[in-house]
Amino acid sequence: MAVATRIDSALAATITQTSLVNALITAFTNAGYSAAFDNYTSGTDRVLIYRFDADASKTFGSNFLRIRVTTALVINVTIGTAFNTSTKALSNGSTEIVFTALSTTVNINFTALNAGSEARLVLLTQGATFIPLGMIIPANRPSWWNLDSWNYGFIFIASAMSVIRSSSISPYSNSDYEIFSSTRLSAINTQTNRRDVLTGLILLTQSNAGVAGKTSDDLGIAAATGSARFDTLSFPDNTQQFLLVNTGTSGFAVRVN
Repeated sequence: MAVATRIDSALAATITQTSLVNALITAFTNAGYSAAFDNYTSGTDRVLIYRFDADASKTFGSNFLRIRVTTALVINVTIGTAFNTSTKALSNGSTEIVFTALSTTVNINFTALNAGSEARLVLLTQGATFIPLGMIIPANRPSWWNLDSWNYGFIFIASAMSVIRSSSISPYSNSDYEIFSSTRLSAINTQTNRRDVLTGLILLTQSNAGVAGKTSDDLGIAAATGSARFDTLSFPDNTQQFLLVNTGTSGFAVRVN
């Protein structure tokens, strides 16, 4: 994976459905996505489709993200394996994720992280509300994982960023995967007075049937209790830096240097 680049943008109140969608388009461009695969209206909803390929030569080598924004400023997210721009049909769509409704009266900040072929994320914050958007394709896919049978790409299902979801086709009976973490990874290391980061996230199937992959060492979890979101973590023995995306025990972190 490439070390992630970060671009911040903002949307000032008063927030409307149209201004939110336009701000999302800007943020997704900043995160490294090509122009929206589709951008349309469905009833009163605005819908954006983005594509992120693991291997476009394979039957299920592409991932398609559907972002549905309602007039009540609720963002709904689904991942699938293909999208038909004529019928507006998403193939093998996952169970839709419904995030907390946004306020019309509070500014929104967007942090776009472009980590090349492994992660392209748009992180939305509005006061205490945090919504992780975008997709990840972990760098180390199991050798038996056949992209002609199943896709390999994931979205986060909640603000905690501890569980990811694939499309509805999966080698397991469950398309949700837990990021391995530990309650022991919480506080500052008393020997270095810094926060340790465990790199290389392991994906465990929620079918309790083994390991579904591993990210590169440019993604990790950190001892982040007491830190603030988007703090930068550094280390005494090297020049690497990690951006803390989530706080608390085993907070999600992305290398930015």
